Amino acid sequence: MRRRRLFSLIAMAAGPSIALASLPAHAQPGAPPAPPPREANPAPAAPDEAAPAQDPASPRALGLGEEVPVSEAVRQEALQHFKKGLDLLQQGALAPSLAEFMVSRKMFPTRAATRNTAIVLRELRRYDEALDMFEAFLRDFNASAAERTAVQRDIAELRARVGTIDVTGAEPGASIVVSGEDRGQYPPFKPIRVPAGAHVIRVFKEGFEPFERRVDVAGGQTVPVQATLRRLLRSGRLRVVEGTGRTADVLVDNVVVGRTPWIGTLSVGNHMVTLRGEGKLGSQPTAAPVRPQELTTLSLLAEELDASLRVNPTPPGASVWINSVNVGNGVWLGRLKKGQHHVEVKADGFVTGARDVTLDSGEREVVTLQLERDEDAPIWRIPPKIALDVSASFLLAPTLGGDVAGCSGGCARSIALGSAAFLHGAYELGSGLGFGVEVGGLMAFQGVEGRDAELYPVGVSDPDRGSADDDLRLSGALFGATVGYHVGQRFPFQFLLGAGVLVGQVRDERSGKFTARDGSTLYAEPAAAFSSATYLFLDPEVRIGARFAEHFEISAGAKLLVLIAPEPPKWDSTIEIPASTDGIGTYRSDPVMGDLVFMIAPGVNLRYDF
Repeated sequence: MRRRRLFSLIAMAAGPSIALASLPAHAQPGAPPAPPPREANPAPAAPDEAAPAQDPASPRALGLGEEVPVSEAVRQEALQHFKKGLDLLQQGALAPSLAEFMVSRKMFPTRAATRNTAIVLRELRRYDEALDMFEAFLRDFNASAAERTAVQRDIAELRARVGTIDVTGAEPGASIVVSGEDRGQYPPFKPIRVPAGAHVIRVFKEGFEPFERRVDVAGGQTVPVQATLRRLLRSGRLRVVEGTGRTADVLVDNVVVGRTPWIGTLSVGNHMVTLRGEGKLGSQPTAAPVRPQELTTLSLLAEELDASLRVNPTPPGASVWINSVNVGNGVWLGRLKKGQHHVEVKADGFVTGARDVTLDSGEREVVTLQLERDEDAPIWRIPPKIALDVSASFLLAPTLGGDVAGCSGGCARSIALGSAAFLHGAYELGSGLGFGVEVGGLMAFQGVEGRDAELYPVGVSDPDRGSADDDLRLSGALFGATVGYHVGQRFPFQFLLGAGVLVGQVRDERSGKFTARDGSTLYAEPAAAFSSATYLFLDPEVRIGARFAEHFEISAGAKLLVLIAPEPPKWDSTIEIPASTDGIGTYRSDPVMGDLVFMIAPGVNLRYDF
């Protein structure tokens, strides 16, 4: 169905008479051509009944011979190529039909041949060439308003699929090859148009090291390429002759360097050489090893190469091998003899792909080889690295525990709040598994009001009972070791588990209200006790972040800090408290913190790896 619709568009580009003669009843003469995604055509347009009748196969009916006066013989030959292009297109042979349209246009550049060439180029996804051809149509021919509008719409859509490469900094006269196609010499007349996607750019000039780079080009984008060529330090010479004495272009690594017999200076190593003569005359790719300070002579035989092959490798910069000859990196396009050929595509980190292709006379074959990634290849093994990170966290705990935090009756207890900071360093393996150390510090506060308490007057066995208010503050330093797992590049995820020791101090400032032995109320003045706090800790943590530079990432995470005390800190019972009429009293040596404390520490982290 798509083939019939495409043929309808091509036929309509040729003129109303051929459209009526060639299209089925539901076709729509005069409709503008559309890119492949379109599904619907405009409503049918009736032909002009007042117009004089024309032979559907005449040059004028086909749109040929209207623009440029030429001899009748040339017109008729151009007409035959044009009609053959339509016949091939109806059979679904896009590439052969394109060749016929282009020959017709070369002999006789007409409106119909130009637009048909552009349409088929677009169908073949050669968007940059199609864009050039549509623009030539508007520039060179006087078309109807409706046809110009349709072509302008095609141009706007194609410009979204075509980018440009702006090559600068090369040596004057250097040859430029983009994705296997010759794009002239430096400096180019204008930035080089290419279909959106990945391309391999090669710039060559004798006596210099060839420049090669892979670039990704988006639709509508201009990508600058600084192609600085360096003079050869190690070189050899290559001489290429044609075995029968014919004159042909010499291509070295897909770049035309001269004509046979040719001799030139090249970089040391293997090169690919072909000959290209008139028409289909040429030679298949041949390997040419160049040795330092030596002359290598290569004798090639130019013969009829009546088939062509295009190889599209994925990844785009993979090397292409034809019959065991390395023909370059990226897309390769060239002529070959009919028969069977062995195609290989190779790239570091991928499993080599191969395919045997049988080419018939006059056939143009397209081979697309997508390589599978070799997960065991060294290129994918991430090297080990050292990572440093610093984090700041907010501490939150239901309670610091101990007898002080126990609350019954009418007492009130706040949630323990605080902050913590950590410095962490780790050695990470390529798998993401890491081992490290961490140091940090924390401080947490909690208040308890109105808890049941007892004050013991000195020399009296029965205590004065009442209530006490406590302000607790925990501070300390943490030292530990960690094991972790870090995975992901753009949005990394990290899990850490640390264990170590907290060495710190608990300060408890206490005041109270008690009933003395004589029934009076006594107010215990505030007193502060400082107790050492030694805890073992575990701190599992998860983080998710974002990398914002080559070596930096920022993340947010949450740590669970578990404190385990071999012996919890206690109040200093030697501190004496004025007890009014009861003299002097003391508080018992009760725990001011629990032996198991849980803290949640959400925070942010900044990491640097090298």
